[in-house]
Amino acid sequence: MVPVQRFSVDQEVLTGAAGGAGRRGMTLIEIIIALSILAVVVLGMGQFAFNFSRTERLSEARTIAVNLADQRLSEIRSSPNYSGIDSIYGVNEGAVTGFPGFSRTTTIVHTGGPKPTYTNDYKTVTVTVMGPPLSAPIMKTIVVAAP
Repeated sequence: MVPVQRFSVDQEVLTGAAGGAGRRGMTLIEIIIALSILAVVVLGMGQFAFNFSRTERLSEARTIAVNLADQRLSEIRSSPNYSGIDSIYGVNEGAVTGFPGFSRTTTIVHTGGPKPTYTNDYKTVTVTVMGPPLSAPIMKTIVVAAP
């Protein structure tokens, strides 16, 4: 049989009063540092979310403006009335139906001679679209030749 030895455990070891070996909890400074780090991370995430939202709104507005310009240019390209596109499409739309805040201006410049000579007879069409969050207008230009 093996003899059993008894050890006496001091009260200080059990409670952790001496030397801090059994210390529990966090100090006030550790809590302040942890909260500071958390605050920096949360503010950074908030700034990212704000910038992402603003960029998404601007991207959506640019897409709408480009589509409005393309729509007008497609209408002009498909028009069978070359001589009348100036009067039909050369207008300033202060408000585009279905797109509040957007405006569209179509400018048509005719270049070239009359029908008998056919020298350089073409029209330069520029569509400019402006919308609420856009800082600069979206412009698209095409050249339409006489048939």
